[in-house]
Amino acid sequence: MSTDTLFQLILGIIVVGYLIDTWLDVLNFRHSQAQEWNQDIFTKERHEKSLAYQREKFRLSTASSLLSFIVSVCAIGFGLFGVLDDYVRNFSTNPIVLALLFFGAYGVITTILSIGFEIYGTFSIEERYGFNRTSVATFISDLLKNFLVTIILGGAILSLLVWLYQVLGANFWIAAWAVIMAVILFLFAFQTSVLLPLFNKLTPLPEGELKDALMSYCKSQGYSIKRLFVMDGSKRSSKANAFFSGIGKSRTIVLFDTLVEKLSTDEVTSVLAHEIGHDKRKHTLVLFIFTSVQMFIFTFLFGLILGREEFANVLGAEPSFHIAAITFFILFSPLSMLLSWLFNTVSRRNEFDADQFATSTYKAGAMKSALEKMASEELVNLSPHPWYVKVHYSHPPLIERVKALQ
Repeated sequence: MSTDTLFQLILGIIVVGYLIDTWLDVLNFRHSQAQEWNQDIFTKERHEKSLAYQREKFRLSTASSLLSFIVSVCAIGFGLFGVLDDYVRNFSTNPIVLALLFFGAYGVITTILSIGFEIYGTFSIEERYGFNRTSVATFISDLLKNFLVTIILGGAILSLLVWLYQVLGANFWIAAWAVIMAVILFLFAFQTSVLLPLFNKLTPLPEGELKDALMSYCKSQGYSIKRLFVMDGSKRSSKANAFFSGIGKSRTIVLFDTLVEKLSTDEVTSVLAHEIGHDKRKHTLVLFIFTSVQMFIFTFLFGLILGREEFANVLGAEPSFHIAAITFFILFSPLSMLLSWLFNTVSRRNEFDADQFATSTYKAGAMKSALEKMASEELVNLSPHPWYVKVHYSHPPLIERVKALQ
């Protein structure tokens, strides 16, 4: 493939991808604004507030996406990736150092471009609708911590991958896949012990009525869970959540303090039952296998373009690991979207399954009540467009989950 053809293909992928994403966003926005008042979930006032909340988030998302699109087109059209590559080569010729400097500079630039939208979303939109609890100090602290984790963990992984490419050449992709999957497995097993405490405080669920109810349910299912924590999610948002992670003895269930605060004992127990359902029904294993296959495909394809001059020339740069990575991310973004769609399809099915497990093993109405209460509190979009759901939703829309529970 000639450089000119490849250049046109990459620009075409960026443009078409942006148009498809924008079309889906507009479809979803119009569909959400046309939703009828659901009196079982919203008061009239909450319904109007939900519509207004969706409007403001749509405007912010549209502006952010447009800027990202313009920057991407300019970066390709004016050879800015090549300019950045030339700049970092003034400091070193070592492939590992070059990759670290390139992606470090790239990360700083993208952060500067996006941080204004994040600040406005957090301290304006989320603040006005009563969700934001993030202080300026916490926001800055999170930014610095994320930066440090990215430098340390991301830098170590990137350095290892570049080194493997230098040593193994054409067979690099096999070792790269093994490294990436080892990291994913490690993070899944130990993120609540290693990474999460850097950002949030995890406290063992205190003795009392709620813990007794949760432990009683676990016992009824023959399920042993020794790591049951409450997380201070309220330091950033009033929105509630819960999640399961880990394998074997590292199995951990984390409940946001906002969840414990807003829901009744029965409702929290139903949420716990839902999370246990994911483990009992082997959903985590299925998604891990899916991710493993996905990474296998991506590393294989990445290995095919490494070292090929035309993929570097199209960005106006010399052949290198980091330039090949940028080209790969753009060129195979349609495949990434397809695999993401498949992943979300499986994930939504798993959520229905976990809901069914919760209602069949605990009080039937508790899960439905919990979902409706959280939807009302968080001004959830009750009417997302079906196509938007297929592409972007890892969880089914609330109305579909409630209907399934009924």
